[in-house]
Amino acid sequence: MTGQDELLSAAAAVSAASLEQAAAAVAEGCRELSRWAGLFSCRLEGLAPGEEHKFARAFSLTMLGHLPARPATCPFCIQYGQNRACTGCGYAATHGRCDDDASSFSVFIEAFQELGRVIYQDTEGQPMQREEAIAALSRSISSAQERAGRMEAEAEVLGRQGGEPGHGTMRLMVLKKEYLAEMIGLIAFELLCSEVEAQARRVEEALERYW
Repeated sequence: MTGQDELLSAAAAVSAASLEQAAAAVAEGCRELSRWAGLFSCRLEGLAPGEEHKFARAFSLTMLGHLPARPATCPFCIQYGQNRACTGCGYAATHGRCDDDASSFSVFIEAFQELGRVIYQDTEGQPMQREEAIAALSRSISSAQERAGRMEAEAEVLGRQGGEPGHGTMRLMVLKKEYLAEMIGLIAFELLCSEVEAQARRVEEALERYW
């Protein structure tokens, strides 16, 4: 496990501009997710019987698509990844280059993408009474919207204030790691096949190495 001093040293080399740009992208993703959650919440009221499983898949995939797993939400990628050389990147030095199959990011993103594939290909789900299914979907949507709102606010503050050299970037990476894990935990697993929850655990395990 990489030590805190090594992480802080890597983060300290990231400019305030790169941090601000990454934080803004994270906040934008949260805003979009909150907007989509609101739309899904409205549609839930008139959901046709038998459509609960399909609805759960749709919302889960929409949520995954707006989580901060893209290079645009990473201050290291913004600062060092323009030409893919990654020269001087502290994340590459402490976690391995992101294009290395064994690096922390590669292990995470492979598990993350596999989670999306498993959800997309889930054609069975699990049997549930309609009222229970609607309640589970409502909890998933409202919790995701609330958590995205909090992350948006935190990212916006961090982008404006930054903090001491390195500490702002450290904070953003920690926040992203926690946010990713918590949001994946909000998937309505009750309606989906057991492999979805098993793959979600693999993503959470991979996140332990993420930062």
